[in-house]
Amino acid sequence: MDFLDIVDKTFLVFGVANKKSVAFSIGEVLSEAGADVVYSVQSREGKESVSKILPGADIFVCDVEREPEIKKLAEDIAEKYARIHGIVHSIAFANYEEGLKPFHETKKKNFLQSVDVSCYSLIAIANAFKDLLDERASVVTISISTTKMAAEPYGFMAPVKAAL
Repeated sequence: MDFLDIVDKTFLVFGVANKKSVAFSIGEVLSEAGADVVYSVQSREGKESVSKILPGADIFVCDVEREPEIKKLAEDIAEKYARIHGIVHSIAFANYEEGLKPFHETKKKNFLQSVDVSCYSLIAIANAFKDLLDERASVVTISISTTKMAAEPYGFMAPVKAAL
């Protein structure tokens, strides 16, 4: 029984970095339910790493900080897949080069970069893929699920994820 009605439907998953990634688990569940899962990772190094934990998976590279790469990703995927039935946005980034500190001490450039990668990329991805999405497709994003995490050690990612 295909309760989710996803057998042979194509889903694009952003954000797998390792086996502990939420995106990894989502991709696994989709695949086990009969969906075709396509992945996008940030870099070539990431692709090499993710290829080891997802052997045989179709993995594309796209740095979401660069909108031309998002558009190119949509074009490349359109060459291989007629329709996308869903997109999972499980991307988060924070530049902690100065270490963890109270969120109110965050530099503006670091905060805005984090918002760009973690939040705005959802909008840019949805826009780039709008013509490839099936009319019943869903675009979902993953955020945090615990206020304790947001309030204490999460630093400036708390307001960034709240923006999402």
